[in-house]
Amino acid sequence: MRSPIASQRLVVGTTTLLVWALAAGSALYWGLRASGAQGQAVPPAAGIGQVVTVDTEVVARALGAKGPASGATAAPDVVSRLALRGVVTHDGRGAALIAVSDKPAKPFRVGAEVEGGWTLKSVSPRAAVITSGTREATLHMPAMSERSSTKDAVAPPAPVQAPARPSLAPMQPPARPSAPQASR
Repeated sequence: MRSPIASQRLVVGTTTLLVWALAAGSALYWGLRASGAQGQAVPPAAGIGQVVTVDTEVVARALGAKGPASGATAAPDVVSRLALRGVVTHDGRGAALIAVSDKPAKPFRVGAEVEGGWTLKSVSPRAAVITSGTREATLHMPAMSERSSTKDAVAPPAPVQAPARPSLAPMQPPARPSAPQASR
C-alpha cells in the first residue's frame, strides 16, 4: 500500500513537468514568431532543385499494370497513320523503322521527329514510344503472322518445297548390237 505522501509527490511532479513543457513550447513559439520564421518557406536541401522526370509506363508496370499506362494515349489519327515495321535497340539507344501513311518505311533515331510534331521517345524490342508535348503513344510490332516482305522489315518464312520428283527423260530406242563384219 502506498503512502499518501508518495502519491502527492507523483501528482506534484507530473503537474510541474506539464507546466514546464507548456512554458518551453510557448517560449519556442514566441521566439520563432519574433524572428520572422513563420510564413517563410524552408529553403530546399542541396540538389533538390533538379528536375526529376518520371517514366509513367515503368511506374505503372512496377505497380502491376498489365497494359500501357492510362496517360499513354494519343490522337487516333496519328496512330492510324503510323506503322512500326522494325526496331533496333542497343543500351537504351536505337532506331525504329516507321511507315507514315502507307509510304515506304523510313528509319528514325530516338529523339528524331517522326510526323507532325511527334518525336520518337524510346524503343524496346517490340515497340516504339512517340510523344508530342504531354501526349504519348506506343506503336507495337505486328504479329509474325501479319508481317509481309512488302510492308515489313522481317522476311517471310521460306516457302515449303515439294519433294523433288525424278525427271523423266525421253526414251531412246535400244542400240542394236553391231554384227561382226565378215572379212573377205
